[in-house]
Amino acid sequence: MEDEMARYPGLVDRGGMWQVRKRIPIDLQHIDPRGSIRISLGTRDKREAVRLYPLKLAEIQAGFDQLRTELREKPFVEAALMRGRIEDLGRTALEDLVRGWWEARAPFRNPNFEHPDDVRETLSDLERDLATLDGHGGEGDDVAARVADRLLVDAGVPSRPLRVGAIKTQVEHPVLDRGSAAYGTLRSLVADALRYEAMLARDHLVGKQTTPPHPIFNPDGSSAMAEGNYRVGDLVSAFRAEREKLYGTESTARKYGLLFRVIEECWGSQLAIRDVSRQRCVDLVTFVESIPANATKIFPGLSLTEAIAANVDRNKKRLARNTVASYVQNLSALLTWGKLHGYGVTVNSERLKPRGGAEVERRGMTAAELALIFNALAPHRQEAPQKFWVPALAAYTGARAEELCQLRTEDVIEVDGIKCLNLTRFDASGRAVKEKRFKNRNSERIVPVHDELLASGFMEFVESVARDQRLFPALKPSSKGNFSHNLSKWFGRFMDSVGLSDPALVFHSFRHGFRDACRMADIAEETAHALGGWATVNQGQRYGHRGAVPILHRALKRIAYAPFSLRSVIEAPAQRQHDVV
Repeated sequence: MEDEMARYPGLVDRGGMWQVRKRIPIDLQHIDPRGSIRISLGTRDKREAVRLYPLKLAEIQAGFDQLRTELREKPFVEAALMRGRIEDLGRTALEDLVRGWWEARAPFRNPNFEHPDDVRETLSDLERDLATLDGHGGEGDDVAARVADRLLVDAGVPSRPLRVGAIKTQVEHPVLDRGSAAYGTLRSLVADALRYEAMLARDHLVGKQTTPPHPIFNPDGSSAMAEGNYRVGDLVSAFRAEREKLYGTESTARKYGLLFRVIEECWGSQLAIRDVSRQRCVDLVTFVESIPANATKIFPGLSLTEAIAANVDRNKKRLARNTVASYVQNLSALLTWGKLHGYGVTVNSERLKPRGGAEVERRGMTAAELALIFNALAPHRQEAPQKFWVPALAAYTGARAEELCQLRTEDVIEVDGIKCLNLTRFDASGRAVKEKRFKNRNSERIVPVHDELLASGFMEFVESVARDQRLFPALKPSSKGNFSHNLSKWFGRFMDSVGLSDPALVFHSFRHGFRDACRMADIAEETAHALGGWATVNQGQRYGHRGAVPILHRALKRIAYAPFSLRSVIEAPAQRQHDVV
């Protein structure tokens, strides 16, 4: 009996009635924290239950798929809240959450009492509230945390009833990472709101205006903020808000999220701008250099300071120098912005950089290495075509991994009889495609398809993919929306498996190799830049138009990796089969 039931996992008899139990997938557990779904089959007959079992399982799976689809279609902020991943949100989204709650509490900031005793009693209560909120830890923090939790539950974050000992209360508690920087930011915003609410209510009762300005809670403060009085939190908040307005919440979180978290831990939001010295900047860079790579995954729930301390024993790899350099560049951008916008930044951030030189100098593949790689990849052309065609396209277009992995079938176009890839944000109708991302506007381009790719069957592959979908549907977006994430990690493992473990060889080496091939073919620098997406603004304007495709195509024909050729890899198996016959 047990052996037979093992064929039907989740099919159980409960009180004589058969039901199906299915565990909720891990990527949906934040949305439905029950852990599993139980559905009655409505029968006491085992044979009938076995017949209904696959139908109900398919129904449950369809529900999971539908929920995933709904999540993908929801606005970014709403989807992040539904998943309980507030760490994906930028400060502007968190401020908007608090701002809505703040606006609804206007009556608390304008109390009205007729009896003087009521006024005196309320003023006394407000002073006690301010003393509590201005303290460190304890009750003040608990109040802010409780309000923050209520805001998150009301905003749609998955929740569970709060337990006090063995008692389950009626209070819903959000299911999320309270150790994240985003939760800390939200809690801090709520604490500021409660503090300003008490000060504004006090001013209202005594008829004075003593509450200092705040960009959200008191924009029309008692006096203009002198440059010397700005805090780091003011600068970060204003910079983040402007960048999110220009480039979006997701882009800002991806590029600046870690830096904002580092600034919060190293300097704190209350540090006066006038106290941001060159030495503080150097100390911050040293701190970044000590952060373990993938710290939030390896040390979940820990602050960056705690992760650095924990890594002393585990000795995990730290952030790469290039990554550190990018954060240093972002810090300089933040400080420069603050200087230009009157925040009183005086520190000189020029020549601020990580210690030491580059750990690895990337290079392109040799002809022998290309032959080894593509002979090993050729068998994947049928069952996992993305593993062959994405590297092949990278080798003969110089395109970045993400530019290729996000391609749609409609992005393979024809211009003046020349097959091309539409590496731009726009579809055939001229509408921007939300999922497509590029490093910058100048990197968007239309690039011809190399003859080696055509001779190797690229167009036959394109025609085999259903229209109106992505060219490589097996590549799923990561939590940050990158289609190249998983393929890049797989490629690293693949390179090790074929004996190419040189750290100088990575997927981006195809791009280095393409640039080298342009030089070897004596292609004009301006044309090479246009082909690979290195173009300046003026070059991008000149070559971005479809009329330049014939020029680029003539140049591309000169690109070669002799004695290696891609078509020889494809033709070799067929030739061997012919010889056997």
